[in-house]
Amino acid sequence: MNTADRAEALAQQGRIAEAFQLLTSAVAASDGLAALTLADWRMSGALIRRDLGEARRLYGLAAAQGIAEAAPVHIAMLANGAGGSGRHWAEALAMLDSPQAALIAAMALDAQGDPLEQTAREVLHDAPRIERLPGFLSADECRYLADIALPRLAPSVVVDPRTGRQLQDPVRNATSTGFPFVLEDPVLHAINRRIAAATATSYDQGEPAQVLSYVPGQEYKLHSDALPGGDNQRIATVLVTLSDGFSSGTTSFPRLGLEWTGKAGDALFFANTDGQGRPDPAMWHAGLPVTAGRKLLLSKWIREKPLDLSGPPGRPF
Repeated sequence: MNTADRAEALAQQGRIAEAFQLLTSAVAASDGLAALTLADWRMSGALIRRDLGEARRLYGLAAAQGIAEAAPVHIAMLANGAGGSGRHWAEALAMLDSPQAALIAAMALDAQGDPLEQTAREVLHDAPRIERLPGFLSADECRYLADIALPRLAPSVVVDPRTGRQLQDPVRNATSTGFPFVLEDPVLHAINRRIAAATATSYDQGEPAQVLSYVPGQEYKLHSDALPGGDNQRIATVLVTLSDGFSSGTTSFPRLGLEWTGKAGDALFFANTDGQGRPDPAMWHAGLPVTAGRKLLLSKWIREKPLDLSGPPGRPF
């Protein structure tokens, strides 16, 4: 049994302190699997105190020891700056494989990965605000997002307004997958920064991007993207069509008499709240059933304030 497995066994017995010391000693001795395990523990905060900066360092040590699964997480955290020690965009780019590097090279970005160009837009509805952004993503970017999302699709969930927990509900019978910051490779990170620039918000206000998939018969019934409560409301939504060749699947705002589908690469930006920050009932919308083909959407919810990534308090070590 290797050191990482021994530490996991100790943790299952409730012997967290022993497991932590075992991993710490093994990391000091250049044990890559131990570094990966301790990085995962630091990331989750379930057994020991969450520390994103230390997790980032440990993923880097594991990657340097040849642990393949650590490298993408390390690159993602370098690119997006998770861990509090700043973004290391150039360092992250130097570690990319050729397909990702080619996509990044085709983007108009500054030295930190922010977009250099303004996105064209068309106002579809002034108050409440709905805008169309044609050609927001390139065809290659759409294909890339589809390729990384399709193997990960799972039944979609909604937020229970009574408990705040995520659960499956007939209101949303499609499939989806999310890309939290540990899975946000530099291509997706650059796209998320493009979304932030286009919406005049900060990158840190964005929830993890999701890719939604609808095949014939699947839909997202009439709903609001605003949260039922809390102090960090979802103020806006961005949707980007990633595929062509599907029928119906329109995004409908029945209370405004407005519908949108979009070609691959086109985006839709809309507010979820009114001028006082309250959920706007006029912005209830639906993803109508697809009748043929597969509709793929990139979905991004934007909060009023930056997200808190500190993790659960009170853990030891």
